[in-house]
Amino acid sequence: MVSYHEAKRTDDRDNHLPSLNSPTQVRQSFSKRVWTLMTPTFLKPRAKEADIPTAFLDGVRGYAAFFVFITHNFLPSHPNAYYGYGGGNGTNDHYLLQLPIIRLIHSGLACVHIFFVISGFSISLKPIKLMRQGKFDAVFTTLVSSTFRRTCRLYFPCFALLLCVLLLTFLGAFDTVNELVKDWPFGDQPEAVPPLKSSFFAQIGDLLGCIWEWADPLNPYSRITYMPYSLQLWTIPVELRCSFITFIALLGLAKTRPYVRMTCLALLSFYFYARKHSDPPLFLGGAIFAELYLIRHEKQQNQALNPGKPTIANPDSSPSSSGGGPSTAHKLKYGTLFLLALFLLSYPRKGGDLALFYRPFHHLAVHLVGSNRKVLLDFFTCSGSLLLVYTISASPWLQQPFSTPLARYLGRTSFALYCVHQPLVNWFGYSNVLAMWRVTGREGWWGYEGGFAVAFVWQVVVSVWLADIFFQTVDMPSVRFARWVEGVCGV
Repeated sequence: MVSYHEAKRTDDRDNHLPSLNSPTQVRQSFSKRVWTLMTPTFLKPRAKEADIPTAFLDGVRGYAAFFVFITHNFLPSHPNAYYGYGGGNGTNDHYLLQLPIIRLIHSGLACVHIFFVISGFSISLKPIKLMRQGKFDAVFTTLVSSTFRRTCRLYFPCFALLLCVLLLTFLGAFDTVNELVKDWPFGDQPEAVPPLKSSFFAQIGDLLGCIWEWADPLNPYSRITYMPYSLQLWTIPVELRCSFITFIALLGLAKTRPYVRMTCLALLSFYFYARKHSDPPLFLGGAIFAELYLIRHEKQQNQALNPGKPTIANPDSSPSSSGGGPSTAHKLKYGTLFLLALFLLSYPRKGGDLALFYRPFHHLAVHLVGSNRKVLLDFFTCSGSLLLVYTISASPWLQQPFSTPLARYLGRTSFALYCVHQPLVNWFGYSNVLAMWRVTGREGWWGYEGGFAVAFVWQVVVSVWLADIFFQTVDMPSVRFARWVEGVCGV
């Protein structure tokens, strides 16, 4: 029952509510809502973010997503960047951005592999933590919830994006890029672009056919041609398939000892890789790193509770030699591993057998995995992504640059930026570069790169802004929608 005083307070509040009967007030309220929505979240006042120990994962994901964005803007007009430094037999192969590590900023596939390791880490952390606490009922509940919500969480933003792309297709947003594809003005082969059909219903039917083929998580290898309306979405069914594999593996190993569990996950990863399935090992590797992270965290907590207890010096569990910061040994060890990971991730798509520093590693890898170019590329980038996430997760010192406000913002909006950037490239990215070249000229180096740079800055501003809007209107609501569906369907 509601008391008299509670009812009176409610009536008083209602009497002071602003009336929206006036058309002027309705317009003002609508304008305010639109302005709030259009304002990027980093310009809005917000409460101080909680100090989450695993915030560095979002930071790594954020930078990786931004590098994918750079890749799809940079490579069409710079196809020689596919070659490593010195890997093109002396033909346009001595540029700064072709050097190891530096070239990672336009190595999109390597960044996708980093996504996969981080995803495996993230989805495994909570259930493994509960396993280590012996809360097996909670483990089951967590895995059930995660499995139920995963499809909605991954696919709902994609469906919303594809609906937007379909509407833009009807409005003629991709007419220009379809004309460009007929006589491609850039050096590389054109990427897949939204096809134009002869009628309204033919266009819808084509998109539905693409979705039917693209959304299948059991495809042995997802291809960008399955989804020409937004080619970067090829990774989403792979994410879903590998997430389910990880959930099943964790469920089956929930009651095993920690080192038995990690050993089984490692053996399963090697088996998948030997069978030429390079994506599941990245997720399972992320699960192993999640358990190692929890082991280190538990050791640190025990040392904090028992400061007088003697411990064996270990850079993993105690990075500080004097309590004032990481020891020199810690920096040397993890700094070296970090650079090695970046080096492996930077292996070029073309010319790895000739590229600077990569030649001996290329010949060694050929003896291990064969000479197929894709298999070789996966070998280097998968190894590098696993080593990178392990190294950062094991070193609080290396976590710092990935826990900054900028890194965390990029992490929050990473999925949104990943979703929206390629349709924006198709819509006006290519034409902006051509427009700038008409001003600067494209014959000399300064004109070519200057025109591209101006167009790229404009692309960054618009893409980050629209990604922020997508984050607010689609990405975050999809999380709430998934929980709502789970609540409605649950028992």
